[in-house]
Amino acid sequence: MLPIRTFKVFAVLVTACRSVVLGFQPGSDYGQYKTSNLYNCSGSFPTSNLTVKNSVDTLPQIQPSSASGWEQWEFITHGTFSIVLRWSHGDQSKARSTDSVGRIEVIIPDVNGTTVQTTVFGKLSYSNNNGKEVRIGGNSFKWDDASAWYNVTLNVDGYSLVLNSYSAMLDTFHPDVGYYNGRLSSVGGPGLYGSIPVTRGQISGYLVTPDGQNITLDGLAVLQHTFSEQPLPVYVNKYSSAIIWGYSTTFYDTHAFYHIQELNGTVHEAAYLGRAIAGLVVRSDFQSTWDTYAVTDDTNLYQLAVDPTSQKINVSLPGCALTNNISYTFNVTESSRIGQFTDVGGGRTTYYALNGTTLAPYGGSIANGTIAGAYVVYEAPAR
Repeated sequence: MLPIRTFKVFAVLVTACRSVVLGFQPGSDYGQYKTSNLYNCSGSFPTSNLTVKNSVDTLPQIQPSSASGWEQWEFITHGTFSIVLRWSHGDQSKARSTDSVGRIEVIIPDVNGTTVQTTVFGKLSYSNNNGKEVRIGGNSFKWDDASAWYNVTLNVDGYSLVLNSYSAMLDTFHPDVGYYNGRLSSVGGPGLYGSIPVTRGQISGYLVTPDGQNITLDGLAVLQHTFSEQPLPVYVNKYSSAIIWGYSTTFYDTHAFYHIQELNGTVHEAAYLGRAIAGLVVRSDFQSTWDTYAVTDDTNLYQLAVDPTSQKINVSLPGCALTNNISYTFNVTESSRIGQFTDVGGGRTTYYALNGTTLAPYGGSIANGTIAGAYVVYEAPAR
C-alpha cells in the first residue's frame, strides 16, 4: 500500500467577499423552466437549452456570505496522474455553515510513491469582472466568459499545481428534473442542483514537488458543479456521477451521468453524450463537435446498470435511422479507488478510476474503442 501524506493548511484571505442574498446568480440558467430532453443521435444540430454554455453558471450560486447551504466544484483528471480537486463552501451533510469558510481538498495518488492528500481552509471569494474567478487563500480557478478555458493554480505544503484545461466539447450539461434547468432532485422539495461546465477538458500543466521536481501533466479533465440550500441527508440518501471518455482512431465520445436516490425511494437519472471528431490534443485540430444526448428521467433514451458487487457499470443509448439503428454502449469497471473525502457531518464521497470499452456508430458502421474516466459516489451519514 502506498504511504499517504496528509496535510491541513489554514489560509487567510484579505479579499472582500461579495455580500448578497441567497439565490441564483443573475443571468444563470439554473431553475429556468422548461428545458426539454435532447435526442440527437446523428449529430444533426449541435445545442439545446441543456447544453449551451453559460459562464455565469459556474459562479457561486450559494453566496459565500450565507450561513446555510453548501456548494462544491470538483475537478477530476485522467492522465499523468488521477487528480481530484474539490473546492467547496458549506457542508453537504450539515444544516448550517460558518460564514464564507471554504476549503480545497486534494488527492493525487502515487506521486513518487506517495499519495498526497491535502486540505486547505480559508475564506472563499469570487469575482465576475474580466473573466471569472473563485479564490480560497492564494489558490484560484479562473475561466473566460466563453467558458472555453479553465485555469487552476494551487500552492500548498510545498506542492505547486497548475492545470490549464481547454473545454474540447464546446458545451456543458444541465440535468433537468421536472424540466427545471440544472435540477437533480424532485420538484416540490429542497433543491439539489448541478451541472458539468467542462465535460471533456484537455489539460496541460505541471506539478512541482517539495524537493523541486517539475512533473509535466497532460490528459483529460471534468469539472462538476453541485449545490443546495439544504443538507443532503434531509432528502437525498445517495448520489453518484460518472464521466467516461472514449478513444478511437476517428472520433472521441464523452459520456456523463447522474444517479440520485432520494430518501422516499424516488430515483432520478440524467445522462449526456457528445462527440468530437478526432485530431491532435490542441484546440484547432477538432474539426467539429456536437451533442448527441442530454436526457433526464427517460428510460427510452438511457439505460444504466451499476453493479456494486462486480464493480461494473453498463450504459446504452439508442441509435436512430441515420446511424443504421446502431446504439451507443459503454462498459466500464472500477479499476482503482482514487480516494475519499468525509464531510464534517459524516457524509462520504469516494472517487474511483474507470476503464473499459465502447461500441458506437460511425459512418453507418459499428466502431469500437477504449474508454477511461471517473466514478463519484456520495453517501449521506446515517440518520
